[in-house]
Amino acid sequence: MVGSLLLHDIPTPVTLALLPLFVASWWQDWQSARAATSYFSGELVGFDALTAGNYIALVDAWRRPAPHGAWLSTATLISWTAVFAIYVAWNLAVMRKADKPTRKAFLSFTLAELPLLAVGIALITVQTTAGWDNRWLQPVGVGLLAASHAGLLIKWRIMSVKEE
Repeated sequence: MVGSLLLHDIPTPVTLALLPLFVASWWQDWQSARAATSYFSGELVGFDALTAGNYIALVDAWRRPAPHGAWLSTATLISWTAVFAIYVAWNLAVMRKADKPTRKAFLSFTLAELPLLAVGIALITVQTTAGWDNRWLQPVGVGLLAASHAGLLIKWRIMSVKEE
């Protein structure tokens, strides 16, 4: 919500195009945290704080200028990649105490998120390392992250509706 007040400071059209995805991700994570609280009685509060902090960092990051030739600021890539790292860690924490069908579902999400974490790390590495040609890698990587992230959110939403 704070981010919506800062839309006038967005430096690239790609960042602006990604805002609905970032907001949808935040919204889904908030709803998931609420649902998990009833099952885990606050055991995941550290993840909630980490997730909130990362989304605050993402709002700050999307206002930062992108390096010459890049689509997104390095800070945006770092916070976006951290979303996938937090997803994986959260999934592993939930899987420890979940029943078999829940473990299976969370394992499938984790296996889908690990390659996205690798893509994000690769984009950060390329952007922060001199001498790399970023003309094709950034559009492909950002496009893959965006489409896959949207797909994960849709899959999670469908699974969550079936559970209700």
